[in-house]
Amino acid sequence: MKITELTLHNFKFFTATDNTLKLDGKNLLIWGENGSGKSSIYWGIYTLLQCSFKDNDGIDAYFTENHEKNLINIHTPAGDPSFIEMKLDNGSAYKIALGDYSVINDQDVQLSAVSSDFINYQVLASFLSFYHRDNPVLFEMFEEEIFRYLQFAPPAPYTFDFFNDAWDELKKTLVKSGKPSKYPNRQSTIVTNKTNLKNAFNIQLRTLLANATAKANDILKNHFGYDIEIELEYREYNFELLANNSDVRYTMPQIFLKIRKYYGKEDAVKKPHSFLNEAKKTAIGLAIRLGILERRLLANKLNVLALDDLLISLDMSNREVVLKLLFGVYQNKYQLLIFTHDKQFFNIAKHKIEHSSFKDDWLFWEFYVNEKDPLVPKPRFFENETELSKALYHLSESDYPASVNYLRKHTEKILEKYFPHHLYANIDKEEPNSNYTLDSMLGRAIIFFTKMNQPTIVSSLSDVKQYVKILLNPLSHTERGVQRHKGEIKNIIVTLDALEKSFSLVSYRVHIKSGELVTLKLTKNATTSYEIDVGLLEDLFWFKDGLNDRFASCKSESIRIREFENAVLKEDKKFNHYKDLPLSDLYTQIVTHNAFQIPAIADWESLYFKSDGSPLTTL
Repeated sequence: MKITELTLHNFKFFTATDNTLKLDGKNLLIWGENGSGKSSIYWGIYTLLQCSFKDNDGIDAYFTENHEKNLINIHTPAGDPSFIEMKLDNGSAYKIALGDYSVINDQDVQLSAVSSDFINYQVLASFLSFYHRDNPVLFEMFEEEIFRYLQFAPPAPYTFDFFNDAWDELKKTLVKSGKPSKYPNRQSTIVTNKTNLKNAFNIQLRTLLANATAKANDILKNHFGYDIEIELEYREYNFELLANNSDVRYTMPQIFLKIRKYYGKEDAVKKPHSFLNEAKKTAIGLAIRLGILERRLLANKLNVLALDDLLISLDMSNREVVLKLLFGVYQNKYQLLIFTHDKQFFNIAKHKIEHSSFKDDWLFWEFYVNEKDPLVPKPRFFENETELSKALYHLSESDYPASVNYLRKHTEKILEKYFPHHLYANIDKEEPNSNYTLDSMLGRAIIFFTKMNQPTIVSSLSDVKQYVKILLNPLSHTERGVQRHKGEIKNIIVTLDALEKSFSLVSYRVHIKSGELVTLKLTKNATTSYEIDVGLLEDLFWFKDGLNDRFASCKSESIRIREFENAVLKEDKKFNHYKDLPLSDLYTQIVTHNAFQIPAIADWESLYFKSDGSPLTTL
């Protein structure tokens, strides 16, 4: 099964808007600048799955304001809900929220958690994060992060399903009773059951560690090319009744990481956490984690492998190794979610995927901090690389000249997307793809949208035009003094966002092309009427603004007039007295002229007719 949709509503960095992510069952490669919200996706999926093992209070803690464990976006208005919802390609949907406990003990969700893994740099570091004087003892890490997802086969009479339940039971100490106070004897049901559970726990854990060790050594040798053999050495848990059942001695379990062979030398590395470099420690941690994951893989469940910045300590050659391993082995078993803040690594991985046979199975997302409201930051992501995403990336890298160059291109693309062709392309030139300069485009657009009576768009266009003069052009040619322009660059982005939103609310099309004729029909009195042919000097645009249908201002000229008396043609002659006037002004000037003296009406458009005789207002 695969994730098709994830909604993070007021969760961590996500707010109540723009919070539904369409995965469509595909693998994800995600780049994001620090603090952009990409890890919220990682923690959102992880949190939902692990909540299947919690109780009501455990879920409520994540969604209760002021609770120390709460994961609510800190800018969430009082009373607004916070929740995570995930949809799968089999039609299933799961949700966690305050008071919504539907995932608790849901076997499908629990087994999906078992069959998935979430690995970040901190997880890998925990394998070898010890002081030099210490030995790398890993049992506590297994207890905290792994046991809850490892299935366990319990002996009777126990019925729990996971290692953490078995370990919780084993940690319960025997209780004395009677006088004199003694522990139960060895033949008692209590001790027999505990002994059987202890033996099952030790056998199954030892087997799991042996299998994980074998898989990890295979990964280290055959993928990373390291001549290193490790062992997860297990010291068993035990308890022993002493002194006629008056005392009991517990031996706590331990898991030690040993380097059994290092480039031909056996047991030469006594302190692997001090001896190994970061790349080798990361490789060993990843190999162990993947070795354990092999034991957890289940068929017909959600199998997610999420990797968050786990490669930051690897050099490029070892990153290539991990990518080859993921693409060659793991993407056939899991839905891969790879998160990184390293743009170079993102580009390399993206290039490999785009030139592979499995490119259609992947999505590429880029995350930035949305600058629309600096007081309420939220994620802004791009599904494909765009001129704007490049501008935002260079802005995050403080490369302001590069940022504004891409902003200039982004501005041109917005204009070409929303403007009619004649506003950005010089259609009078011989070259078919010859565009006006950006400044000229903006000037023509201001005139165009003024005719459409769109003051919001005109205001935004005027702001962009000003930015072009004072910022976009100068920064394209020099880096001197650009540091002070960071705020202005963010303002441009905000302005362009607002402009694009305004464009999306207005639709328009050419209603009648330039050069065509329309006819103005006037009635003076019961016997006298007129038909005036009017030539359009530019395209007449119809546009829809919300629920309103309107016509844009259109320059025109009078050409010919026909006078009728009692519906009989009396006179037909040239009539070129009115030139370069909008249709509305041409109408007003004619009806108010002394020769006509016809009362003007508000819906003057209804008096114009197309060449086919239909009213101008017919759409």
